[in-house]
Amino acid sequence: MPSELLFTSFATSNLEPKNSFGAKWQRLLDNLDLETLAADKRVAVKMHLGGGFGFSTIHPYIVRQLVAALKQAKAKEVFVCDGPSAVRNAAARGYTPETIGCQLVPVAGTADKYFYTKTIEPPYLSLSEVELAGEIVDADVLVDFSHIKGHGCCGFGGASKNLSMGAVVGSTRRKLHALEGGLVWDAERCSHCGSCVEHCPNHALSFDEDGVFDVNYHTCKFCQHCILICPAKAITMSGSGYVAFQEGMARTTAEVLKTFAPGSTLFISLIQNVTIFCDCWGMTTPSLIPDVGMLAGHDIVAIEKAALDLVRIENLIPGSLPPGFTLTGKGHLFEQIHGKDPYVIVEALARLGCGAPDYVLKTVE
Repeated sequence: MPSELLFTSFATSNLEPKNSFGAKWQRLLDNLDLETLAADKRVAVKMHLGGGFGFSTIHPYIVRQLVAALKQAKAKEVFVCDGPSAVRNAAARGYTPETIGCQLVPVAGTADKYFYTKTIEPPYLSLSEVELAGEIVDADVLVDFSHIKGHGCCGFGGASKNLSMGAVVGSTRRKLHALEGGLVWDAERCSHCGSCVEHCPNHALSFDEDGVFDVNYHTCKFCQHCILICPAKAITMSGSGYVAFQEGMARTTAEVLKTFAPGSTLFISLIQNVTIFCDCWGMTTPSLIPDVGMLAGHDIVAIEKAALDLVRIENLIPGSLPPGFTLTGKGHLFEQIHGKDPYVIVEALARLGCGAPDYVLKTVE
């Protein structure tokens, strides 16, 4: 039986405030049975709070409405969480306890060391265990509040990536990215401009005294920033491991969801400011498509499939692609940009028993 997903559109029938997205988002929340989900429970709202020069994350006003609705549903406690660095810098994007109405909590403590180790059985390639963030595991209820974006490593980032890369500690993120392969440096092409070193978010790259490129794989998270920013195209990724990366993310997401009782998870996906790269890039680029709306439901597979289906290539905004990017003419919009089929994660999550891709949309006007 198809999962029912609630959907409200950014489009408005007229200019009355009651028909704007902010009002419709409130009505969507009213249509969710939040009291059954959250009453007398500790609720973790997992978000990506962004960083750097980025400002296209979920608006604090939208977050505040969700927090208020959960509190009205008699939740014992509500907190928004993300990685320690994102939480420390959240105020730069307008996220404070005063603006969103609840505390901001690092998912694994301020030192990123509070976690629970879970075994992947059977192991998948080099992935044999993952470290799940303690504050997520300790919560009674999980609200996976994701922001749909493109992504250079896996095609797109949505509900699963928000958990598999955001509800874990750094060591697990490195394990997942390591499934893709390694960084290969072409010394003849390299101009030693230093862009890769300067823009590495984890300070994992350097050149030794002889000018030889070096990667500290202990801190490298295989985000591919260096590959995309290198003007000489001197850095590449060995292998073609995006499918393995997606599979690893799906298996990690499945472990996160196993820690919650049936009926204790809610997935909400915002399809607004859909840019070419994830919020982890620390910058905002032009939106690829017009704002679409909000999805909500209890099946992560269905909501990932619906979000992808609503990001349509025919709606691509002219001039929104950065210089050097062109469409390949094959597949989903994200696949045509990044060369990676984003539906792989949907198939992997379904195969692991996390849900089913069939859905029906119930539109909230």
